[in-house]
Amino acid sequence: MTEATSQTLLASLPASFDTGPDWLRTLRGRAAATLREQGLPTKRTEAWRFTPVRSLVDSEFSRDDEGVPALVSGVPEGVTVRGLTEVLESQPELLQGRLDLGGAPTHFAALNTALFRDGLWIDVPAGAVVEAPIEISHTSPTSSEPGVVYPRVLITAGEGAELTLIETYAGGRAAQLSNSVVEVELGRNAKMNHVRVHENAGLQIGRVDVRQDADSGYRSTVVTLGGALLRFDVRCLLQGKGAECQLDGAYLTDGDDHVDHHTLVEHQAPHCRSGQTYRGIVSGKSTAVFDGVVIVHRDAQKTEAHQENRNLLLSDTATIHTKPHLEIDADDVICSHGATVGALDEDQLFYLRARGVPEDFALAMLTYAFVESIVDRMSHEPTRARMREALLSRIPHGDEIREVT
Repeated sequence: MTEATSQTLLASLPASFDTGPDWLRTLRGRAAATLREQGLPTKRTEAWRFTPVRSLVDSEFSRDDEGVPALVSGVPEGVTVRGLTEVLESQPELLQGRLDLGGAPTHFAALNTALFRDGLWIDVPAGAVVEAPIEISHTSPTSSEPGVVYPRVLITAGEGAELTLIETYAGGRAAQLSNSVVEVELGRNAKMNHVRVHENAGLQIGRVDVRQDADSGYRSTVVTLGGALLRFDVRCLLQGKGAECQLDGAYLTDGDDHVDHHTLVEHQAPHCRSGQTYRGIVSGKSTAVFDGVVIVHRDAQKTEAHQENRNLLLSDTATIHTKPHLEIDADDVICSHGATVGALDEDQLFYLRARGVPEDFALAMLTYAFVESIVDRMSHEPTRARMREALLSRIPHGDEIREVT
């Protein structure tokens, strides 16, 4: 049901919050106060200078209750899935301290915190090993009128728990905005594989915040298949000794697409490891951005952290901005970072051409192989197969490549 009155995003903030537990009203009020004081980001906001959000800030949107995440897969015994509203009404103490994104939210995350109406809480108890993936599908409204939704998901995994979560953001039109927040809390020795697929043709702002206890492991694989405007942030706080995270991503852009990926990994404890590998294929008049940050705190000795962003630029009119960087305040660390922007490998192309492969087909094969290496890291075979098909459908000669791979 869409509200009749359209408002700009900041104008939709209420004057006060009078429902829910005290801690939630305080959290929402603080988020709203931050937005009123600082506003939404502009070109002058360093972390957003390549993200053209002015049109979002100034536009009027109708609030739409469609787009609430729907659980697709069956939930195994022992795993609890509840609506956030239901928990906030019956047992609000269970969510206290779990909806604050590890600190005071800002910008679009603060807007979600102030305005979300419902969402999902998936709780995996200590010791539970969930074999089949849990799937969530977020579908944007189909209305032709400008509308906004605020999906919210909380994942908690107890000590020694293991799960795979697959999120898909699909549908949408150019006028539709999805402003999502996902929070992940991993207990000691918990493990999570998190696959996130962006197939939304509209406007997407998304953020994932992960807090990790000792010896926990988090693996993220993000596949972005274009979009009018996408800005996705993932932040991992390695708070316990021996925690590990691996952030992988593949993105394909064409036409006037604009996709913007930001990562932040904070090593707060010793003996932690992180890796980041993002690859992109950028063509047409599209723009792709990768901004990756690793922060190593003073007490985080014996840290190992690596970053890599590689891009194929297939058009003279496409644009890539890449900025992997490190901030290190410890002396016993192994860290590296790097970025490349270029064309396909001429030696590999010559090798295929010398064996009779037509040039355009050879180019398509090498393009597909460039991003397939990210998809191949997924542990769940049905998801790998689905992502391969999605890539092949967007790459020239996809049907022919399918026959030979």
